[in-house]
Amino acid sequence: MSVLPYSQRPKSLAWPGNSIAILLLCISTWLVLTGTASAAAITFNTALPVSKDELLLREQLIIAQSSNEQTDLELTEVTAATVLGYGITSKWSVFGVLPVRFITRDFGAVDNHQAGLGDAMLFTRYEVWRADQQGRTMRLSPFAGVRVPTGEDGRTGDGSVDVFGGLIFTQASVDYVWDAQISYTENRQADGFTRGDIIAFNNSLQYRLLPGKITTDTKGFLFAVLELNAEQRGDNRIQSVSVQQSGGFQLSLTPGLQYTTRRWVADVAVQIPVINAGHVNGLKPDYSIFSSVRFNF
Repeated sequence: MSVLPYSQRPKSLAWPGNSIAILLLCISTWLVLTGTASAAAITFNTALPVSKDELLLREQLIIAQSSNEQTDLELTEVTAATVLGYGITSKWSVFGVLPVRFITRDFGAVDNHQAGLGDAMLFTRYEVWRADQQGRTMRLSPFAGVRVPTGEDGRTGDGSVDVFGGLIFTQASVDYVWDAQISYTENRQADGFTRGDIIAFNNSLQYRLLPGKITTDTKGFLFAVLELNAEQRGDNRIQSVSVQQSGGFQLSLTPGLQYTTRRWVADVAVQIPVINAGHVNGLKPDYSIFSSVRFNF
């Protein structure tokens, strides 16, 4: 197995599985493909590798459960997101994310259901520094983007045009890939309401479990993934007045598994809250489940 920069990585693809059966069907169908694709972060799309003139497709399924014990509110959100990426050059790539959201709010005996398009995201990433050594590579890539209100305002979307940006550091070797990023999101006002700005720090370590010994007959790789997700959110505001029980700090651990071949990558992970300081949207996160399959053409 060789470690290659973005521009030379073998090609890979993705679709979201909503059940173990679908995931196993994908694996058995595509196992005939040879070669390898680098592992990548599961919970954030900004670090996905894509080569020059290559199209990446990732289909992602996210199930998130949160609650508020004081108000007896439970919130379940299922998001099916389509991620497209394209490598314009060996260093410059562009991405788009279009989510479909299914939201259920349970107030004891009363349920409220909403479904529809979420707010789309467009962003670009550019590699500004790279250092390659035998069996190892390191890269530094800033990114910037915008979230546009394609969802229904107040239901499946926020109605505002928000901007975000950050910096990604990647180190990859024969045995592991490490992606670390810091980002800032400026949320804009819509209908007099502004969500709090967000500072986030995400780490993802993907460590090869199998095979223990790489040979010419090796067709795929199994990685153990551990991610650390930290987020500081400012208070929401109505006009210029801060909203109580909004904002705060959250820290989560996300263990998972990722299987890679030359043309496709499948993964699954569970995000577990560790710290929930403050009142982020008045809800306490209980857990989130991430699953996806991605392919590169």
